[in-house]
Amino acid sequence: MRANITYSVDVESIPEEILRVLRAEQMSLTTLFEITQDAIRRKNYLEARDAILKLRKTLGDSDIRLFETDKILAGYIDMLNQGDDAANPEEPIVDEGQGPIEEDEISEEG
Repeated sequence: MRANITYSVDVESIPEEILRVLRAEQMSLTTLFEITQDAIRRKNYLEARDAILKLRKTLGDSDIRLFETDKILAGYIDMLNQGDDAANPEEPIVDEGQGPIEEDEISEEG
């Protein structure tokens, strides 16, 4: 059974938090690959098979965490893009009573 856990971090910490999750997944998978390879080198095939089964389960768990991390990163990217949009509004310049001024009119008038 799986449960969702929610916690908050500073917005500036999101990239570091994603890196933390990725490093943890990498370490977990790397360790299991090494255990599997070592068991095969030692001709301990039962241990290797057990390690492969653990590795498959860990891959599934990692896939879930990578999916969640992807969603977090997508939200972070959206947030960054919204910040860019707020800094560079694309609304037309309005001259009171005359309606929107086109950009070519601005350069012509000075």
